Amino acid sequence: MSTKVLSVLSVFLLIFAFSGCTGNDEETATVSDSSGINVEFMPGAPPQQISEDDTSFDIGIKLDNRGEYDLSAAEGTDGAISVFLLGVNPMTIGLCEAGEECSTELIYDQGLGGAHYVNSELIPGEIAYVNWQAVDGSLPSYDLSISSDQTLNFVAQACYGYKTMTTAEGCFSDNAYAQATGAETCTISGEKDASNTIAPIQITNVVENPAGKNKETSENKYAFTFTIENIGDGIAFPITKSVSNCTKLGVADLNSNQITIDSVKVGGVEKVECLRKGAKPTITLVDNKGSYTCTFSQPSISGDYSELVEITLSYNYYTQTTKQVVVKNSIDF
Repeated sequence: MSTKVLSVLSVFLLIFAFSGCTGNDEETATVSDSSGINVEFMPGAPPQQISEDDTSFDIGIKLDNRGEYDLSAAEGTDGAISVFLLGVNPMTIGLCEAGEECSTELIYDQGLGGAHYVNSELIPGEIAYVNWQAVDGSLPSYDLSISSDQTLNFVAQACYGYKTMTTAEGCFSDNAYAQATGAETCTISGEKDASNTIAPIQITNVVENPAGKNKETSENKYAFTFTIENIGDGIAFPITKSVSNCTKLGVADLNSNQITIDSVKVGGVEKVECLRKGAKPTITLVDNKGSYTCTFSQPSISGDYSELVEITLSYNYYTQTTKQVVVKNSIDF
């Protein structure tokens, strides 16, 4: 039998107006410095207690884009969020039939806008809701006789693609005298202040140093070292892997914490020297931390000048949430 992909029972997209007004706390988006897509069970879905006597109940997930990256619709798996229900046998709650290949994957691909600034005010991102349904189109229900109460761990796992955009101000100069005597308008060597979009992967430190001259063009060269950290509560995995069926990823992939350097620009101009043999570099984070050094040439002008350095990081991200549900013996319920 072909893999059964469960349909979305109901999907609601809440787009927040500039006023930030919402109906209640359950529908209020949240902004976090370290989040991408936040995943949590909807209140009462599932309930804290269910009965063994085939009582139906809802299982729903709230997807909250707390970061600043916009997930766009119609981008295939690049813009999709895959959500899986784990921790409980799907046949026991009616999501699958015995003897059939079964998947609890829900695919949300309608786009989910991130947080954004309007007149210096940060407006929260969009929210969507997805629900599982039984194979017959009804609500799930527990269908197994038990002699005593049982505790189940409902685990929702989500996988999605995300990006972080970071900027820092670089200093470039052909005025060696000014740099040596402190008469410069900016300083080449040293740490630079980095500004990140809200995302689970961040560049937490930027250091610039002079790196000699380009022998072909005689332009000055500069080395920028970026410290990259996973400050979220999930795991980054390679963008070469699909977010769909990410439950089948190997241990090596889930432990890789691999980030792709999407681009490095100075003054809006792509620095191809930062690519490794024409390919986008990948960085593996060890203990959630890694570094990447890019060395490039920059045109010289008379004196010192500052220019914006922009770096974009791409990655897939895995996160999960758990809710305990007590199945009551029908005699005690």
